[in-house]
Amino acid sequence: MNTLIIPAAVTHGNNIYGLGMLESGMSVSLEQYVICDEIAQAVRESMKGVPVSDITLDLDTIMKVGVGGNYLSEPTTLKNLNAFWLPELLDRDWRKEWEAKGWKNLYKRACDRVDEIFAKYEPEPLDKDINDELLKIAREADKRLSREDLTSRLSKEALTTGIY
Repeated sequence: MNTLIIPAAVTHGNNIYGLGMLESGMSVSLEQYVICDEIAQAVRESMKGVPVSDITLDLDTIMKVGVGGNYLSEPTTLKNLNAFWLPELLDRDWRKEWEAKGWKNLYKRACDRVDEIFAKYEPEPLDKDINDELLKIAREADKRLSREDLTSRLSKEALTTGIY
């Protein structure tokens, strides 16, 4: 997990370095990225605090239902409950329900989320001038880095020993 998520939230930062990174940044995992994203969302939501107002306290309902009553069946309870963030990856099911759904652990759910993101992703088309310039740069790089060009620059000894 990225240890910079909470300090960034506490200092009201808007940039968290290292999401998805493994091995001190030597590699990146898309699955780790979506896990870190979920944790960052949870931290961000918790930093908002609990809203306290006449609406959220709902004293009228408290007086109506009374001590020992059932607040869960009240419409205002449901309305105020929907104001809270719910995770997509972190499972809140009871163990029995989780097992019945196939025992998907966090990593498997993260894999599924990455697949879902790629399946739904539709890149915005580049501006034609930018696209043409990028194609030109790529063609020039291909010419410079072609195998024939590379082999002509290397000695026969380097090619046979594998030392470049």
